[in-house]
Amino acid sequence: MNAPQPDAALRALEERYTFLERDVEALSRVVAEQALLLERLTDEVRELRHSKALGTPEAEAPRTLEDDRPPHY
Repeated sequence: MNAPQPDAALRALEERYTFLERDVEALSRVVAEQALLLERLTDEVRELRHSKALGTPEAEAPRTLEDDRPPHY
């Protein structure tokens, strides 16, 4: 079995590094998007808890099955 040539081995490592670098950047973008979404959802939950604590009519009205009925009924 022949060992790979140093130039070929270096080229293969550079290619792998390039692909890994691209994947890390893509994952970093996904994590950043998820962090923004999580922050937005956390703010929404905080607002809902606040409105419930204040006793606003939307927070007090219990939901019924009629509220969840699909529009075609």
